[in-house]
Amino acid sequence: MRIYDLHNRPVQLTPVEVPGLTTAAAAPLGRDLLLASSPVATATRAVFELGRFPKGAVPARPFGRALLQTTKAAAPKVAAFVDEDSKLLRAVYKEVVVRFIPSTPGRTRAALLRKHGLRVVRTNPFVEDQVVVEDARGKHQGADLLAVANAIRENDQEVRFATPNFVSQYRREALPKIPAVEWHLRNTGALTGQKAGEDVGARDAWKRTQGRAKIIIAILDDGIDIDHPALKARLWRNPKGHHEQGRDFTLKNDHPDHYNPRPKVYQAPFDDFDLNDIHGTACAGVALASDPRCYGIAPRCKLLAVKIFQASLMVEDERVADAIRYAGTFASVISLSWTAGRSADVQAALEDVGRNRGGRGVVVLAATGNFHRPVDWPASDPNVIGVGASTDQGRIADYSNTGKQVSIVAPSGGGVADIFTTDVSIEGRGFNLGDIAKGAADGLYTNDFAGTSSATPLAAGIAGLVLSANGKLDRTEVRSILETTADKIGPKSAYNAGGRSKQFGFGRVNAGAAVAAG
Repeated sequence: MRIYDLHNRPVQLTPVEVPGLTTAAAAPLGRDLLLASSPVATATRAVFELGRFPKGAVPARPFGRALLQTTKAAAPKVAAFVDEDSKLLRAVYKEVVVRFIPSTPGRTRAALLRKHGLRVVRTNPFVEDQVVVEDARGKHQGADLLAVANAIRENDQEVRFATPNFVSQYRREALPKIPAVEWHLRNTGALTGQKAGEDVGARDAWKRTQGRAKIIIAILDDGIDIDHPALKARLWRNPKGHHEQGRDFTLKNDHPDHYNPRPKVYQAPFDDFDLNDIHGTACAGVALASDPRCYGIAPRCKLLAVKIFQASLMVEDERVADAIRYAGTFASVISLSWTAGRSADVQAALEDVGRNRGGRGVVVLAATGNFHRPVDWPASDPNVIGVGASTDQGRIADYSNTGKQVSIVAPSGGGVADIFTTDVSIEGRGFNLGDIAKGAADGLYTNDFAGTSSATPLAAGIAGLVLSANGKLDRTEVRSILETTADKIGPKSAYNAGGRSKQFGFGRVNAGAAVAAG
């Protein structure tokens, strides 16, 4: 079975049964689908507003023992699939997202929806030409919606895209390895085996700027500890009310906690990021921490915290897309330390924010992935700067995905040392539960963060510095600056005549040179 992305490329989907979601019986499905388990089924049913959870509610402890029990009856006509590109799980119940071409008359829109027996459930709050629809009679649900969406998108003179409103698996790209300090900002070769100078040249950049408060960097992840002493002074606050310091898109817009982007999901063992909201805080620190114990690369820019995940549970594509659109209304830079299957709605959102900043576009950077294979999506999207990982020895990290969509690499783990960054400040939560050998006795910092998840906010922070030096640059110009000023690391033979490598992209990002070029 297949759907089509924003650029009319097929996305191949293979139907699967998920106990407790598509079937009533609970049975293990194996390690290939890490999240195809009872807790995921329960949480996904909650998103679909089926069963025990009231409308708008989100389970407070989605991995709790009580949620290991599935309901006796399977959700009506819910369908689940494996995305063959990403190997991630996607489920659909009864909704389709439709984006009309702006010039399409209202009568034509209504007639097209009526032809397929669809009614509008809601209009997108960021894009007036985009609606979520469902079968008015409840006849077409689950797998039927693939055919419905494909039939609607064939009206390409009126419709930009149509896609089932999937709840999807998003893979946060972290790779915890071995202890280190902030060598990625200035590498003196202090640890045996490190190569001095294999860093991003932070000092040279900081001679000109450490960032400006009007340049906002959005981190879209599993929640950010906005009470952390190294982050709370850098928070963006909405001057128009709500006491807004970000949002939680895992919750409905009218949920009382929607304006609280803090981590919320914790489950023993509390240092396991598959089970806990601890990933986003570490990402935010790499970009924006401002504390004598830990500096991000852009310590004077502002942080917009946007929660889109509950640990590793599945999430609606529509909510991820709207989180990107939301971030794009305020931020100059968006950092995405995760990978997923292609979604037309999310693709459109990445395109939409290219019209923000007065038409100059929001700079979006994404992790290429940690499986030493071709670049994952969304890093492979043409509207995104794909960021791979290099090491403190000036090599490509052996896990970093490679291919023609790698734009640049940034220092991360995989060599002698990993990255030192902020950790969740709640006692007994985070990568470091309170061990000085793991970063700090108080648990506020970890030296065990790595992967393209860490490389991406580092590069995003450098993009923030470039825009701090010259806010008139558009996102194409920022990409060009990051690429043309990058250091050519690794063997010369790795680069083609155009200066690009499938491993390193255009090279390791150089903050000092990039800021100077801006």
